[in-house]
This record gives sequence, C-alpha cells and structure tokens, in this order.
Amino acid sequence: METIEQSQFENVSFNVPEVLSRIRKHQEEVRDVVNANYVDFVSVNTHDVLTGLKSLETEIKELVASTTHLSVDKSNLARNDLRNYQRDLEEAMRGYKISRKLLSIHDLFESLTLAGNGYEKTAHILGKIKTLLNEVEDPVLVDLHCFQGLILRYETEYETLINDLNAKFNALVQLQHRSFQNTKSVTIRIHKDETIMYQVVVTLLKTQHNFRTVCQFLLENVFAPVIVKPVSLICDEKSQDSSVLIQLSYQLSVGEELRPGYKTVLSNVMQIFYNLSNMNIVVSEDECLFKVLAKQMKKELCTMLIERCLERDIPGTIEGMKESSMVKDLCEFNTFLHTTNFIDGENDGLLEEYANSIETIHQKKLCDNVLETALEIMKRESHEMVPIEDHEYQFVGSSTVRLSSCMVTRTVVELKKFLDKVLAEAAAHGDAANRFIKTIATILERYMVDVPMANEKLLFKIPQQSALFRNDCTYLNYWLQKNGDKLNDHCSFANISDALKACGEDIFQQQLNSQRAQMMQALSGFKLSIHLLELGTEQQRAIRQCVRQFELLKNVWQTVLPDPVYKQSLSSLIDQFLREVMKRIQSLEDITTAIGNGLVLLIDIMTETLPKLFKEPSEIHQLVKQWTKLLQLKQILCGSLVEITELWAEGKGPLTMCFSAEEIKHLVRALFQNTKQRQACIASIV
Repeated sequence: METIEQSQFENVSFNVPEVLSRIRKHQEEVRDVVNANYVDFVSVNTHDVLTGLKSLETEIKELVASTTHLSVDKSNLARNDLRNYQRDLEEAMRGYKISRKLLSIHDLFESLTLAGNGYEKTAHILGKIKTLLNEVEDPVLVDLHCFQGLILRYETEYETLINDLNAKFNALVQLQHRSFQNTKSVTIRIHKDETIMYQVVVTLLKTQHNFRTVCQFLLENVFAPVIVKPVSLICDEKSQDSSVLIQLSYQLSVGEELRPGYKTVLSNVMQIFYNLSNMNIVVSEDECLFKVLAKQMKKELCTMLIERCLERDIPGTIEGMKESSMVKDLCEFNTFLHTTNFIDGENDGLLEEYANSIETIHQKKLCDNVLETALEIMKRESHEMVPIEDHEYQFVGSSTVRLSSCMVTRTVVELKKFLDKVLAEAAAHGDAANRFIKTIATILERYMVDVPMANEKLLFKIPQQSALFRNDCTYLNYWLQKNGDKLNDHCSFANISDALKACGEDIFQQQLNSQRAQMMQALSGFKLSIHLLELGTEQQRAIRQCVRQFELLKNVWQTVLPDPVYKQSLSSLIDQFLREVMKRIQSLEDITTAIGNGLVLLIDIMTETLPKLFKEPSEIHQLVKQWTKLLQLKQILCGSLVEITELWAEGKGPLTMCFSAEEIKHLVRALFQNTKQRQACIASIV
C-alpha cells in the first residue's frame, strides 16, 4: 500500500510543476490575445490557443483527481509538499478559469463576423455573450480593464443589431402620414418578403422590443379617426404584388352628425386588422407580433371603441333595440380579434362583457330619453288650455268619476299621454319595469321643481297661470290615483301624490295671498274718521278698485278652476274685504247723515256687483259669511231708532245673528243724537 501511494505522490510531484508551467504559458497566450484585440487592437489568431486549451483542460482534470484521492500518512514527510502542490494548483486553476472565460467571450465576438450570420443567429450569439458577462464567478474579473472593454463591445454590437433591425422593420412596414389644411392622409405599406420579415420580427421579439411606436401610430392615426370620423379606406392586397397597401384619408374637423355608425366602424377595423396580419409573424403558439401589440394597445383600443362609438349607438328606443344586432355584431368582432391572435390575456373579455351589458345600458338610455322627452314637454308654452271635463278616470273600487269641470294646460295633457305610454311600456317589458317606474317618479318630481322655476314670473304675477298650475298638479295627482295599482306594485307614490297636491295648492295659495295684499293696498284709500264731513271720491275709488279686482279674478278663474275651488277662493277674498270695510265703519264714533248716506251708496255698489261674481248670485248668502251682516248694516244705516229697536227685538230679532248688543249700541250712538228716544233704544238693547 505504501509503495502504491509513494508512486502516486512521485507522479504528482513530477506533473504539477509541468501543468503549472503550461497554465502560465496559456495565460500568456490569452493575455496576448486580449491585449491585441482589446488594448492594442492587433488581430491575433486564437485557433492554436483554443486547441492547446482543450488538451490542457483534460490534464488539469486528471491531475486534480489524483491530488484529491491521494492519501498520505500524517507522519509522511511528503505531506507538506503535497499541500504546496495543491495550493499552487488551485491558484493556477483560478487564473486558468478567468483566462478561459475571456477567451470564450472573445471567440464568440469573433463568430459574429462570420459570413452567413442572420439577425436571429447574431441575437443568439449576443445573448450567450450577455450571459457570460453577467456570470461573474471571480470578483477579480470585473476589475480587469479588458473586461470593461468586452462589455463596451457587447453594448456596441447590441445597439448596432437593434438599429439594423429597426431600420429593416421600418423598410418592411412603412408607416406614413401627411396633414394638409383640412385633411389627413395615412399610408401603411407591408412588404411580403416573408423570410426577411420572419427573421426581423422574431429577432425583435427575442430582444423584447416593445413596438410602442407602431402601437402609437396605429392608435392615433388609424383607429382613432376610423372610430369617430367618416374615412375613405382602401386596402389593396393583390397576390401578385410584393406589398400590401392600406390607405385612409379623412377630414380633420367633422361634425358630430357625420360620425359613422358602429357597423361601419367594426367593418373598417376588421379590414385593417386583416391586412395588418401580413406582418403578424407567429413564433410559437404563445408568441406572435399581434399578441405583443395587444398587450400595449388592446385596452386603449377597446375603451375608445366603447366610449366613442358603441355607447352612442346603443338604441334609445324600444323599437330601435328590437331591430338592433349590436350584441351579435360585437361578439362576432370579439371572436375575430381572438382569431387573429390580437389577445393580451387581460382585456380579451372587455368587449364581450360590454356586449352583455348593452341591454342594461339600453334601458338606462331609454329611461334617460324618456326623462329628456318629458322635460321637453314640460318646457313648452303652457298658455293653451284644455277643458278637463273631456277626460274620464276610473278609480279603484268606484264607478267612472268625472273631475269637476275646469281647465288644464295643453302641456300637462301631453305629459299625461306620455306617462300613459311609458306605463304601458313598463307593463310590456317586465325586466325594465322597475327602471321605467322609477323614471316616472323622477318625471313627476322634476315637474314640481322645473315647471315652477321655469314659469316663476308667470305663476306669481298672473292669476290664471297659478290657477292652471294648481289644476295641472291635481290632474297629475288624479292620474297617479287611477294607476295606483300598477305603480304601487313597484314603489310607493304616496309621497309624490301628496307633494303634487301640496305643490299646486302652495302656488295657488301664494297667488291668493298676493290678491289679499293688493286688496288691502286698495283699501288703504278707504279712510274714515270723525273729522270727515262726507265721503269723497277716494273712498268710493277704493271700493270700486276692490270690486274691479274681484271681477278680473272672476274672468280668469271662473272657467279655469273647479267650481268648488273657485267659490271657496273668491268668497274668502270677498269675506275678508267685507269684514275690513265693516270694521272701519263700525269704528266710527260719529256718523253724520252725509257720511251715512255715502256709506249706504257704497254698500249698494257692493250688493249690486258682488253677487254677480258667482254663477248663481243668490249663492253669495251661503258662500260669504259677512254678506248678511253687510245687508243688516245697511238696514241700520238707513233705519230709525224704532226700526232698529224692532230689528233687535229684545235680543230675539234678526240683528242678533250678526251683531252683538255692544256693536248695535255703538252704531246707535254714532248715528243718532243723544235724545230720550236714543236712550230708550239703547236701554232696550241688552
């Protein structure tokens, strides 16, 4: 055993120095190669160096194996020598690996210059060089000046390759556009040299070229105008020609009404993609040019198509939606994009999802159009009146009932007919019923806001308009009651009904308040005092002005308002008017004969004109509470002490219906001088 190990040790001690010497010689040769090519730039043949390298590498492996398996007894004197041999061999191996790597990189660079290298092979070689440059096992490597030279040469060679590829791709796929004063012309020419096209595109894909310039050109100059403008599109693909030509021209500024329909847009986009497919080089099942383009532009293209074309073409009418094939067309277009491999894995479902939502969008658009149409109806002039007695309504649980004869605006009748149509559509389209019903609610809510706002001056200044608006609100409220069973199945309209009624009444009540204010302003001229010797024209003018005001109201209200509303409204004004007049008469401490006669004349004016404000003049007795009191006041002003005493009849006569004992006593004192007869009369009034 010892004899065998001794023999091996002697073999190692002989061979290691020999191998170390050959490694140093190899390093010198590599240094000469590196200095020549990356320092002095003198061409040196590396063939012999590489041949010697392979032989040396074999010997090193055998020698390393020998030293690894060689065991020496601890007492053996050769142990220290063996360690030294191993250390020298390890250091030499480190230098050998660095030299071998530098020479391998250099050899790859040399192979770049060989004739027959195509773009793909050149890219492959540069990829191998890049890998070797990135794999830095020994930190000494990066500090070498020549290593930095290798990196610089790689970057130069890679940039040259990319520039050549771009130039060649631009020659194969020519993208051009020209702008004129009012138009723009776009030309795409794709050469049919499949061999070169394949090499160029495959190499660009392998170098992870992003094709952003191509995508931007297509989006801005081709697809954007095709989607929103009428274009002249010519696609020429003749088999005998050496290239495919896509030409389009369009106006720079186009009116909204000239925008193309979605069918034209989809057809043009498909035609463009079909012809662009001549540059769609397929590398593998998972990799092709269109997939790379899709990753950068599909989302933007689909969004543009949806927002600027499809959305505006979704029908806004039920008839239009029945006739539309948009859902089918869009799904077919989406399938076409999949077939052409224009897919990115993230946005491939955008168009199909949108197609599935078209019905919902249509319903919303339809309801928006319904609301818009209703608002247009509301904005129409509302001066034309229609008799309401021509319209009958059927209420739940009762027979046919007529609204009290009155007038409404032509506008509200048209709105009612429109609401009938919308309600009928809701019943016919169950899936859209809720949206229709909510739209009806919105229409009525907007009516209570928009109409008063748009007609604010008319409603508050013109009595007839406020009366018509009150009737219109009541008319719509009756429509709600009639259709309550259909509406309440979906949502409660009780609040809207109450709000409609309140809205109309509030506007009309404000008009009544305005009329009261005008009346009180007129009565400011009806001044009575103890210093007044007789009534003048001022007092008479005040009364006649109020009467004239009532007559004007009659002219504009009597045929417009329902009879009960007319009677209640006008009688309340007359009642307040009479109360105010009598209050001022009763407040006089002294009523001279002249003043008394003048007051009787004014009362005669009132008793002659005021009953005529009603269809049946005799109704004034029931409608105006102060009417009887006015007639009795006239009797008091015209009567003697005896007649007044008889009319009081010890508290049992007709005067007790409207006057208190104190009021009668006050009038007696004001009308008659203090005599025994007056004292007797006053004494009888208790």
